[in-house]
Amino acid sequence: MAVKKSTVKNFYRALAASAYVAGATAAGLALGGPPGAAAAASAATAQLATPLGVTAVELAAETGTEYAVGSEKMAMGGLVMEPTFAMIGEAGPEMVIPLTGSGALMSPLVKPKRSRSRSARAADKKLSKAFKMANSKLRLKNGQLRKGKTQRDVARMAQRLRKKM
Repeated sequence: MAVKKSTVKNFYRALAASAYVAGATAAGLALGGPPGAAAAASAATAQLATPLGVTAVELAAETGTEYAVGSEKMAMGGLVMEPTFAMIGEAGPEMVIPLTGSGALMSPLVKPKRSRSRSARAADKKLSKAFKMANSKLRLKNGQLRKGKTQRDVARMAQRLRKKM
């Protein structure tokens, strides 16, 4: 683990330093052309050698290393709901299986929705028609139920009408 951490930290040191020099070079090129870029690059390199520059690079490297190496350990399991740096396999073999999507573990366990039979669909249509008829009889033109009537009365009438169909 110590070797991995020092390797990652060296990577972040190089990345931070080169990003700083590249940014300074780009700014120098934009402001003063090629001679400005060269001057800015040498000035940036000199600034990185100062104690402040070394501290800035070291701080950036430490932050990046802790974020990358100090990731979440999953030996005892866990649920990940967003992109996460995780240490996998630290306590032996582990499985990582998506819960949704094409490679999902749960997809074989979830039964697909069955299509309704022809007779069930016909019964649904009859009941729907019966409810329309019951609603038209028990409701006013503005859609409110007639005085003394409830939705229960509408459902009862719809069931009776369906039986007559």
